[in-house]
Amino acid sequence: MKSKNIKIATILPYKENYTHSKASAASLWVSEFLKKSKFKKNNYIFGSTLNKDYLSKNYINIELKSIKSKFKSTTSEYVGKLIKKISNKKFDIIEVHNRPLILDYLLKNINSKFIFYFHNDPLSMNGSKSEKQRLGILKNVEKIVFVSNWVQKRFFIGLD
Repeated sequence: MKSKNIKIATILPYKENYTHSKASAASLWVSEFLKKSKFKKNNYIFGSTLNKDYLSKNYINIELKSIKSKFKSTTSEYVGKLIKKISNKKFDIIEVHNRPLILDYLLKNINSKFIFYFHNDPLSMNGSKSEKQRLGILKNVEKIVFVSNWVQKRFFIGLD
């Protein structure tokens, strides 16, 4: 496989707004990283927003119905729709940003290589609070990217 032909899916948290008017920190990070990437033509960004002024042309919006529902899980709806969209496209690499629970769902349902990005404290996020969960992430991904030394140190607390 030629490195220029690698297909990458970048998964943002559904609450992360990938738009010029309301971009959040992880969206800005992804957008800036993408501008310099040699893989930008085959890298697709997945997220959910109501706005249409996307930060890049390769953004794929996942429309969610349960975003304000007290009766349905928005994470479950988001992951279900992601799995449907991603499964057909056969991505070589799937990058998941800041949502260990989404990573867990995707690992169980999609055969691909995964890279996980921690933007925030791993000990405060569902899916990476316990040592067992963090060991599972270490075991099941190709790489983990920490946006700061502090975040990296937090991840390894209690791990040998």
